[in-house]
Amino acid sequence: MILQISIFNNMNLFEIINPSFYLLIFIIYRTTFNKTSLILLGFLAGIIIDLTSQSYGCHTIAAITVCYMRGLIENYCFGVNANIGKVMLSGVPVLNRITFFLLIILLHQLIYYSLIFFSFNFVDTIILYTLLNSIITFIVIWITTKIFYDIKR
Repeated sequence: MILQISIFNNMNLFEIINPSFYLLIFIIYRTTFNKTSLILLGFLAGIIIDLTSQSYGCHTIAAITVCYMRGLIENYCFGVNANIGKVMLSGVPVLNRITFFLLIILLHQLIYYSLIFFSFNFVDTIILYTLLNSIITFIVIWITTKIFYDIKR
């Protein structure tokens, strides 16, 4: 959260790209924990980011939705392995992990930018911002998980 508030909220590449690094919290959250606590964590993380970036609750709504949908996304990506803790870091094919990361990130970014622009006149802008920010956010989160996963080995 501190990295998001201090670094990534102030990083505006080409006035478009602003990575959502705090999504890493929702990606590495253990599946064995309570789902209600995940939604509460999503609310708290979203409201903190909203208060610091003045985004009128858009991060909160997007984060709560991602936390609520995480179980479905996890079951879709990992199947029977979805109930095993930290399955997204090891033990499954890389394609499944990439799909999981991308679905979480794309869902968040699509909801966030849909709420920011909130008009059908900006559909092309919403898609552009969603895709560009999702790609950069994915790269940052993927590299971060690889660095810390390789250290733990």
